[in-house]
Amino acid sequence: MSEEISMRKLYLVVFLTGAIVMVLELIGSRILAPTLGTSTFVWASIIGVILGAMSLGYFYGGKIADSRPNLKTFSSIIFLSGVFVFFIIIVKDQILNISPFLGVRLGSVFASVFLFAIPSFLLGMVSPYAVRLSMENVESSGRTVGNLYAVSTFGSIIGTFSAGFYLIPAFGSINILYVIAISLFVISLFSNGWRKKQVTEVVLASFVLGAFSWTAEATNGKKFLFETDSAYNHIRVSDTEKDGRAIRVMSVEDFFDSGMYIDSDELVFEYTKYYALDEVFGGKIDRAVMFGGAAYSVPKDFLRRNSEGVIDVVEIDPKTTEIARKYFNLEDDERMNIIHQDARIFLNEFEEKGKGEYDAIYNDAFSSACAMPAHLTTVEALRKAYNLLDENGVYISNIISSISGNKSTFFRAEYKTISEVFDGVYVFSTQPSSYGSEGVQNLIIVATKNSEDINKIIVDFKEKNDDEKIDALLENYWQEDIKTDDVEVLTDDFAPVDYYASAVCSTR
Repeated sequence: MSEEISMRKLYLVVFLTGAIVMVLELIGSRILAPTLGTSTFVWASIIGVILGAMSLGYFYGGKIADSRPNLKTFSSIIFLSGVFVFFIIIVKDQILNISPFLGVRLGSVFASVFLFAIPSFLLGMVSPYAVRLSMENVESSGRTVGNLYAVSTFGSIIGTFSAGFYLIPAFGSINILYVIAISLFVISLFSNGWRKKQVTEVVLASFVLGAFSWTAEATNGKKFLFETDSAYNHIRVSDTEKDGRAIRVMSVEDFFDSGMYIDSDELVFEYTKYYALDEVFGGKIDRAVMFGGAAYSVPKDFLRRNSEGVIDVVEIDPKTTEIARKYFNLEDDERMNIIHQDARIFLNEFEEKGKGEYDAIYNDAFSSACAMPAHLTTVEALRKAYNLLDENGVYISNIISSISGNKSTFFRAEYKTISEVFDGVYVFSTQPSSYGSEGVQNLIIVATKNSEDINKIIVDFKEKNDDEKIDALLENYWQEDIKTDDVEVLTDDFAPVDYYASAVCSTR
């Protein structure tokens, strides 16, 4: 070997750094998500930037190892990677504040480069440098290289599963970044034999960088009642005001997802009131299912509106339910059945045994324009939803979009897809006077199995009911034609939802 170090040590170093690279990659998605969402653009940017940086690291790591094959340089590379992980914590808010102005695609690349490229580059240097330090003779070089890269890759596998299945939901992204940075400092000391001078330098660097990082986090100006990472989302709870009244809101990936007034369970957001159109188009609702629970504002409102009704809530993230219980007055109710499952899996499994089971399906899973669940938008998913409804059933979906213009593509594609399945499809603009047809707003699509003239529906309802609130919602029916000839029906094979929605997300 070029300098004395045991193979056992090298194996451990490359295993740990290999694991750290993949943990950093998964953490990257959580750091970008509150600002840029979790679309394929974000994932492609993170993966592409990290792979590119590591490739450069392999190249320069090999060159430096040939010219300076010593443990001090090897240790310094690992130490520097820890320094730049600390810098992610320090500068992330400044970088993320700039990113949305560049659009989702360019903003994702920009943020990924400035936050993750340098530590990934340095970590990429570790494996080729370890190979150079391990070389004893040419005859065994192939086996040595293979062993080291196999160990590094195995570390990456362990890191991937550990971060995705346990670390992120259990500890949160920022805490894990602190652990990564300190771990890299410790690995650098371990690789160089715990030399006294270096130990002192690392301890001092840990203290200084840790203090800077903590200060940056503590003074970033964002005050939340609660904030956490779950296995699925970055979730925040905050108290604010609306129209002079105190409200509490749950934000998922930096989008207001649902909320309540502090002094009551009254619905806060205008679009959530439109689910009450179920009785206009479907009559008496005895059994309903909702996709997306979040703070459970709409399900709780359903129970208030329907004294004998029963609702199933399909919420993919158990953490949001836990938060709703603690911060949003969610209580156990025998008329509300909570199912922690992906809504598409629910549709797949329940389609046959639940045929005709529901009077209404409410879809609020599209409440983030930056993280759209494409598998729920397709004609195949909608056919399964159709089968769950009885003959007079109603499907109501919320979409953030414009009705026309360059921000309307996803809405118009989804409208066309729903129209492929349901005979009656009606659109309501929640804020027509403020946004018109080209402004981004919450749009409500109501679909029924039987087509009927909207004016007759409204007249029949008003004759039987005296409800000024519902009458006000009906006034916002969109009567103009919706252009769909330039968009495709969304399918499981072709649903470029992230591409369609990127224009909307970029205008937040």
